[in-house]
Amino acid sequence: MITAMEIRKQQFSRGFRGWKEDEVKQYLNQIAVDYENLYSENSRLREEIQRLEFELKRYRNMEETMNNSLILAQQTAQEYQKNARLEAQAILDSAKKQIADLLAVYQDIIKRMNLFNSEMKVQVSGQRDMLEKNQKKIDQLSEFFYSADMKELLEKLTQASWGEGKND
Repeated sequence: MITAMEIRKQQFSRGFRGWKEDEVKQYLNQIAVDYENLYSENSRLREEIQRLEFELKRYRNMEETMNNSLILAQQTAQEYQKNARLEAQAILDSAKKQIADLLAVYQDIIKRMNLFNSEMKVQVSGQRDMLEKNQKKIDQLSEFFYSADMKELLEKLTQASWGEGKND
């Protein structure tokens, strides 16, 4: 390929009417070929630059989209975390309320059981007192019926009945 310096320094031999026409045509032909090659190369490079600029723009758009997606994902994750914390707090509050309600129910049950036990103690105490009174009466009656006087009376009655039957 001919350089710009070679073009500037190129000298043609002088012919009958000036420079030799064949040399000038050959030189111009070579310049035209080199120019076409340069033009084609320049055109190809421009197309390559356009393609690369298009790809760069596409990659920048993709980068922007990815950045926006990342920001959206971060915001969504933060929103999920916030919602999860709120839901966890609501569940915790509900559980605390249920525990408090259950404790209140258990306290009420304990109060009722204590009242029931107190009533039962009173009833059992009354029944025990009654049993003791009955036992005292039984003891008194037993003492009366098993006393020596009663034995003697029974013996006299038995003899009297036997004795009457003998007289008849």
